[in-house]
Amino acid sequence: MASFGVQVPDFPSTGCAVVFGATGGIGAATAGLLAQRGCDIVLTYRSRAAEAEELAARIRELGRKATALACDVTDRATVAAVVAAACAEHGRIHTVVSAAGLIFRTRPLVDFEDAEFAGVMQADVMGFFNIAKESVPALRAGGGGSITALITAAVDRTVPTDALSATPKAAVAMMTRMLATEEAVHAIRANAVGPGVVEGGMVPPMRADPTTRDLLAQAVAFTPLGRLGLVEEVAEAIAFLASSKASYITGQRLMVDGGLAT
Repeated sequence: MASFGVQVPDFPSTGCAVVFGATGGIGAATAGLLAQRGCDIVLTYRSRAAEAEELAARIRELGRKATALACDVTDRATVAAVVAAACAEHGRIHTVVSAAGLIFRTRPLVDFEDAEFAGVMQADVMGFFNIAKESVPALRAGGGGSITALITAAVDRTVPTDALSATPKAAVAMMTRMLATEEAVHAIRANAVGPGVVEGGMVPPMRADPTTRDLLAQAVAFTPLGRLGLVEEVAEAIAFLASSKASYITGQRLMVDGGLAT
């Protein structure tokens, strides 16, 4: 018979969560939600230092510890420095969230410039590889934990002009599956969350550009729930997969897309 009344905390009482790319809309919402759920936070930013410090201050107002650190995820050394600083300050890392990424203008695949294509591939694919390379040993040393990567619902549904979102994120999704298989022995879980069309990120520039405005409206029309998603809705999925409530879930892709990929 099931046992009732025993509540397991969502997250360990010691250690911290590291949120890479915390100044983006989804990253910031995730960092705040993890803090509300009881995590001390180390958050990273690439260039928006003031926004990162403001977010850290808001988290500290919740009674949690928060540190904002500069990090370019394409630079292994800066990722390693973040992981080392988090371990030094908090003793261990129990949660890693990869939400870093570049904003770019959508267009047909062959219309991307070489440098633009390479830059997004570098940021998404090598960026996540660097995060995994540096954080997995720390998670192992701390007795396990979770890695949750932000991908896109477009890995499951071909969306016109969205190749540069879907292509690198498909590689990230595959890496999370490999981590789930290889690191389970170390009590490390790895999952991915795929947003659909969400208010924030690339949506404002798409709405402002006549060449992509119709595509945005079409994507919303194809979404069964018939609306844009909210960053808070995506953050809820990330926090769930990172928490003890998902302790038997690994290697999965959870689409938060209003049904777009169905």
